[in-house]
Amino acid sequence: MNIGIAGCGFMGDVHAEAYKKLGSNIYAIAEKNEAKLNSFANKFQPIAVYQDVVDMIMDDKIDLIDICLPTPFHKEIAVRALLNNKNVLLEKPIALSLDDALEIKKAAQKSSAEFMVAHVLRFWPEYSIIRKQINQKSLGKIKEIYASRFNEPPLWSDGTWIMDENQSGGLIIDLMIHDIDFIAWNFGKIKRVWSTGVLDSNNFHTQVFAVMEFNNGSKAYVEGGYLNPKGSGLNSQMRIYGDKAKLEMYSHEDKIILKENNNEKTILLDIPVIDGYVEEVTYFMDAIDAGKAPSVISVDEAIESLSVCLALKKSLKEGNWIELV
Repeated sequence: MNIGIAGCGFMGDVHAEAYKKLGSNIYAIAEKNEAKLNSFANKFQPIAVYQDVVDMIMDDKIDLIDICLPTPFHKEIAVRALLNNKNVLLEKPIALSLDDALEIKKAAQKSSAEFMVAHVLRFWPEYSIIRKQINQKSLGKIKEIYASRFNEPPLWSDGTWIMDENQSGGLIIDLMIHDIDFIAWNFGKIKRVWSTGVLDSNNFHTQVFAVMEFNNGSKAYVEGGYLNPKGSGLNSQMRIYGDKAKLEMYSHEDKIILKENNNEKTILLDIPVIDGYVEEVTYFMDAIDAGKAPSVISVDEAIESLSVCLALKKSLKEGNWIELV
């Protein structure tokens, strides 16, 4: 399978490393920034190099277009690639607006190729273990969920576009969507949402606290921020309280703890040593080989996660609970 990677920034490098670990053929790359393009080409040695991603899409030798471009370019490039019957792996979020997301969905339906949004938490080892415990009913009836994700300010991004809400969608759509998507996937339909946050001197939210209420009345609390000191990287956690047990996950401690309510014993759950990005691209390539639409993450689920994020952004602006249709 010949792979073309669109975008040679941070995520382009991450995805390329995953393909490299699998021994897959990174056939082509596309990047308008010449310095980044040359550096990427020297590292991964693709056969073809393009400065215009549309030219890469038109290359008949490419089977899969992996889109790692900034979010504002997702719709245009995904639609072009799908209508050219290229298989498309699109880095999350699917888009910045529901209208753009629906255009991508329409193109995917017309295409003879496969399409998947790269919500990598669905493939990440810690979260795979959490989902397994949920599906096994180890926790019983879920009462409350808490998740957090804090990173240092992503000033490494080209032109710091991530810190521009018009380009990245802001903290909720760019960072918190990871946990929001995982929670929506595992705990059902979200009824309404509310959020509050802290603005920096540039009127950008660097911390947000969100509340999501489900149809059954239970609640999830999600917090995110770009508050970690420089050099400290990313850390995340999740706590789930059920009527049978409590589960805790701390990424920086590399552990998942299960504590049964009626038992003093604490169980440390084994976390497999796997690369979530490798799992993600392997799954998508297997789906292509089988000629089946990916089921772990559907386009409708990616759109639903975006809709929850957009509702949270509206609440952040208005200060009210926002009902989801």
